[in-house]
Amino acid sequence: MDFIQIKIEKDSSITKYIKIIRKFDNSLPIGTIKQRIDENDFVMGFDLECYDVSEDINGNEIDRKKIFRDMLEELFRAGARISIYQDGEMISIEILDNWLGFLEEISKQVERDIERELRYG
Repeated sequence: MDFIQIKIEKDSSITKYIKIIRKFDNSLPIGTIKQRIDENDFVMGFDLECYDVSEDINGNEIDRKKIFRDMLEELFRAGARISIYQDGEMISIEILDNWLGFLEEISKQVERDIERELRYG
């Protein structure tokens, strides 16, 4: 499992960070996000291997990994100091990007294998 969690260092821009996080996941209550930032707790988590069939309707798959990575980039641009954890171990953004690239390559290879299997049986 590839579970990514983030912590955000408390500063005077919490409101901006909450807004960005809620664009990604509006199920997280504002008060909970604020409390987690205040207490230096994990603000949120995201399972990189999560697949929601409802997000793949009519072949229009939503790439939640890309949306998550874009959210992190938006937080960085807003001035957030973020700590990223993969399965409980702190990692750098570069390691996360490498892992996301690796997962994308695996996904493409699986698609090629399926197409080849369908074509040549």
